[in-house]
Amino acid sequence: VNCCVFSKWSGAAAELSSAVTHPPRTTRKEGNNMRAFTNYKDVQAYANGDSEKLPAGAYEVTLKRAEDTDKALCLLFDISEGEYSGYFMRKFEQDKQNYPDKARYKGVLRLWYPNGGQYDAQAERRMKTALERITESNHLKVDFTKEWDGAVLKGAKVGMIFRDQEYDYNGYTGMTAQPYQIITLEDLREGRFTLPEPKKLDKGTSGGTFSGTSGGTNHAGDSDSINSGYATLPADEDLPF
Repeated sequence: VNCCVFSKWSGAAAELSSAVTHPPRTTRKEGNNMRAFTNYKDVQAYANGDSEKLPAGAYEVTLKRAEDTDKALCLLFDISEGEYSGYFMRKFEQDKQNYPDKARYKGVLRLWYPNGGQYDAQAERRMKTALERITESNHLKVDFTKEWDGAVLKGAKVGMIFRDQEYDYNGYTGMTAQPYQIITLEDLREGRFTLPEPKKLDKGTSGGTFSGTSGGTNHAGDSDSINSGYATLPADEDLPF
């Protein structure tokens, strides 16, 4: 009798174990239709460069134009060699599609004019250094002591160092590569440059706005503040900045 009872309970346990370790398989129903994507043909897919991010480093750039504003000499440029060639134009075209009314060209280096402040001497030295390196790299002769035609710099090539800079935009923080210094083409190609350390936000500046070019308040002689927010100017070559 005891053997029969043991055998009965052993069989029940085996069935239970089999049910736990081997759940019954379900069969997928045929014709499991998905919801229609009604405007599939009209939606534009993301391009490969939509998530492209420029790393800090040194790049060869080509100047697109020079623009004189009240506060700065603005040099519009784009990367012209290597993996990131055409980077800023791609970004501009994407922004025009996604934000037609707010798109601004972001490949801009601003060289600040003296403004009567304590940094005037540094601002003048920085501007002269940049202009000398551009003319030296392109064998140009320009008399900058007189009014000069900005078109003379169009197509000029030069090296440019980009530094990672921290930003805080509406509570979102991150790092973005910003133009830091112009170097000659020879120094770029010979590797005669040093990449600067990333610039972190000053304490107490969090919560501010980020223009997309560099954050914080910029001064003409602040070596950590070469670029600033966009200035909206009449479009030239369809490149407002």
